[in-house]
Amino acid sequence: MVKTKFFKIIAGIFLCFLFAITYVHQEVEIVKTSLNVNEKRREVSFLLDQYRSLVYNLSRLESPQRIESRLSNNEIVLCMPSTNNIHRVDRINIAERNARRHVNTKESFLARAFDRLSTKAEAKDKF
Repeated sequence: MVKTKFFKIIAGIFLCFLFAITYVHQEVEIVKTSLNVNEKRREVSFLLDQYRSLVYNLSRLESPQRIESRLSNNEIVLCMPSTNNIHRVDRINIAERNARRHVNTKESFLARAFDRLSTKAEAKDKF
């Protein structure tokens, strides 16, 4: 009788511990998700500002016909560039840069175990 009462107490303590760990894990996931959302909002804000700036700059550019007429008036001739004059620049992909930054972070065994048990909602690219 004493052993069964002892095991019931141990089982109760273990269940309380399990519920507490699950609750803490959920709270940690909520905080991580909110930080991720804030980071994405900053990226979207930055990209929208860039877009507005580029649209503004595009509206200020002159039309190609006007540029061509000015060049012909000044007797300037355009020619095709040689291979020595061409410089290729790699494009910057923000998502890849952020993915490389998060690769180095290690998660604990418990976090990985709870991640396996819980579902994650992730957005998919439209492209």
